[in-house]
Amino acid sequence: MSQAAKVVSVAKSQVGYREGYSGGHWNNNQKYSDQVPGMKWSDRQAWCQTFQAWVAMKAGTADIEPRTASCRVACDWFKQRDRFSYYPAIGAHVFFGSGGGSHVGRVYKYDSTYVWTIEGNTNTSGSAEGNGVYLKKRRRRDSYLYGYGMPAFSEGVTTADPARKGKKGYTYKAAASAPASPVGGGSSDSSGASGVARYQVTINGLDYGYGARGAHVTAVGKALVEHGCGKHYKEGPGPNWSDADTRNYSLWQRKLGYTGADADGVPGSASLKKLLGRLPAAGGSKGKVVDLSRVRAAARRDPGLPQGGTTHAADVKPVEAALKAEGLLSSKYASDGSFGSLTVKAYAAWQRRLGYRGADADGIPGSASLRKLGAKHGFTVTA
Repeated sequence: MSQAAKVVSVAKSQVGYREGYSGGHWNNNQKYSDQVPGMKWSDRQAWCQTFQAWVAMKAGTADIEPRTASCRVACDWFKQRDRFSYYPAIGAHVFFGSGGGSHVGRVYKYDSTYVWTIEGNTNTSGSAEGNGVYLKKRRRRDSYLYGYGMPAFSEGVTTADPARKGKKGYTYKAAASAPASPVGGGSSDSSGASGVARYQVTINGLDYGYGARGAHVTAVGKALVEHGCGKHYKEGPGPNWSDADTRNYSLWQRKLGYTGADADGVPGSASLKKLLGRLPAAGGSKGKVVDLSRVRAAARRDPGLPQGGTTHAADVKPVEAALKAEGLLSSKYASDGSFGSLTVKAYAAWQRRLGYRGADADGIPGSASLRKLGAKHGFTVTA
């Protein structure tokens, strides 16, 4: 197995792991700090990069990766060695936030639009301060995504970076995927079969995958039966997503032509839309739908620039109206859809109201906080 495939396999084996929970909240107490030499001190702190250092240790690539708990330090480590790129690579670190200092994951697949990652200390909404190890699907052009650190794998690096094309140690591919391996470390269901995917994704504000609950889960099950993909149900579809739902959804994915890791039984937007005919959203179909990536792009504009002129006003105005209704943005503010400095300040107040602190209350909308605002004020959020 190649080194890139090994780090991906090790990282995927941890999908489903959760940090400690006490006093009514997650506490950052996790196993990775104690197991990486010299990093025991980092326990109970943000651990996304500590997890990547653990992966490198277990995969035998610790000598070609940074051993640190800091995303910024890790990002700079790659830059200093000319191993940093703004294009994805299989097995690479993917850094988020200003200067790459907010969060990090590990790339296992990419195409021209998306990058698929394994991330520690995140959650279903993709927070930089979550509760466990999850598989995520990120837009490559999301302004929150900063860049990639490429370990010097012995077999070379498969990357989408055109500047590395033809250079020794690199193989250029516009789209690539690591070899498929069981998700979640080969967890078993009641039948004893292994390799069942046990993670969740959030699509239009609704959770899908093992452990998801709700009427929308029943709707998926019924649709699978109607399409001849319900053979794993013993008692029929229900509101709690089980391994039977995962196996049946995998049948549907394979029916559509998906193979390997793309047919692991956890919905993606394209396959779900084909199954149901449309993508349902939390709270129903009424109300405005705003695009999270466009709202974030508008919010990250230089607050010193003149307001107005943004191309994302239709997505931003419902957010501004909701902040006004919350009393966080002056009713005298002319809602021009620019997401200027006043709106950023108001949104930071909303984040603090939800309990976010520090860098997590920077006034830049995240998926979880924006969905909560929309749920209260009549709009839904799409990624």
